[in-house]
Amino acid sequence: MRNLTSETENRAIAALALLPSFAILLVLVALPTFSVALYSLQDVQMGEAAHPFVGFENFLWAWNYAPFWNALNNTLVWVFGSVSLEMVIGVAVALMLNRNFVGRGIARAVVFAPYLIPTVVAVLVWRYMFHDVLGVVNYFLLKAGLIETPVNWLSSPRVAMTTVIIVGVWKFFPFVVLAILGVLQAIPQDQYEAAKIDGASEWQQFWRITLPHLMPIFLLTALLRSIWTFHKFDIIYLLTGGGPVGSTTTLPVLVYQKAFADFEIGRAAALALITAFVLTLLLLLYFYLSKQVEARQ
Repeated sequence: MRNLTSETENRAIAALALLPSFAILLVLVALPTFSVALYSLQDVQMGEAAHPFVGFENFLWAWNYAPFWNALNNTLVWVFGSVSLEMVIGVAVALMLNRNFVGRGIARAVVFAPYLIPTVVAVLVWRYMFHDVLGVVNYFLLKAGLIETPVNWLSSPRVAMTTVIIVGVWKFFPFVVLAILGVLQAIPQDQYEAAKIDGASEWQQFWRITLPHLMPIFLLTALLRSIWTFHKFDIIYLLTGGGPVGSTTTLPVLVYQKAFADFEIGRAAALALITAFVLTLLLLLYFYLSKQVEARQ
């Protein structure tokens, strides 16, 4: 009886301890989500008091709205291009930093620096660097003879997305380096020593020892970066504002434009819910893979 009473008291104390966190989540997550869901079912215009109920009309509008499909396509290109390069460069740099060489500590500090710089500061610097007339990128490319005329990095529909991806990769590949480097340093060195005794080459050691250890974290990191990149807003908006001619307009940027440029809150809410639905699917996949990784360890 005493044990049962003690267990009940512990549960009550635990519930009280979690109550502030639950209240914060309710105010900051649940209520805004409910409001967005409610707005998505109404014709909400900025400055108008009447919000007539329209059901799923905003979602049907999004389905037939050509800029939505353009934004979805741009989002997929942005995510795939950024995450693919981040993973390739991150793994390569992590493998390099895992070796012993003079100045390794300084090299690690330089590699991790972009991730620590505030995004606004980094993006503004890159905007000046990619300026078609005053930018240092065009200056050095012209001096090297690689281009004959200045490239409109941020104002040409053909190269704007590539430019945005370059900035995003530079800013966030250190996160991949950090994740992969932690795994590399946890691999038992006696496995490599045994492989060397058996005459295995460095490529064979990587394929049979390093890669199996890296693969679970590699997949989780790639999926996590995909989730974060999918809803990334600040880099694209500060660099191009979604232009030129919608060539870099992603779903988060489109939501912002509909809400604060066109003042169509109901339609923006519907677009936001569609974006949240895709992110939820990615998040569920991330949790599934996380459990699979834990089960193998």
